[in-house]
Amino acid sequence: MPQNQLSEREMLYDSIMTEKYISDAYNNAIIESVNQNIKQALQHIQQEEQDHAQLFFEAMHQRGWYPVEAAHPSQAAKQDVDQQISSQMQSNLHKLEQKVQNQG
Repeated sequence: MPQNQLSEREMLYDSIMTEKYISDAYNNAIIESVNQNIKQALQHIQQEEQDHAQLFFEAMHQRGWYPVEAAHPSQAAKQDVDQQISSQMQSNLHKLEQKVQNQG
């Protein structure tokens, strides 16, 4: 192989890393967007980028180039995570409601 060419593995790895970076950038833009139409357009584009990343991941994983361990959380751990998420969501909702009331 010529020195200036990337292997298939290197190209796929570069592609998935680029997609992760791009998706993260879209995520920041979505969070900071105040225009709902722009936010929805960015969310659509971000989903496409995540779909591309998934394809690259699957190609690498099938070839054994991107190994992952399966997670096997216990039922108690799942319930604990669900409770933490629920608690955080309630707290964030309460803060948002207070902010809206203070502005209105």
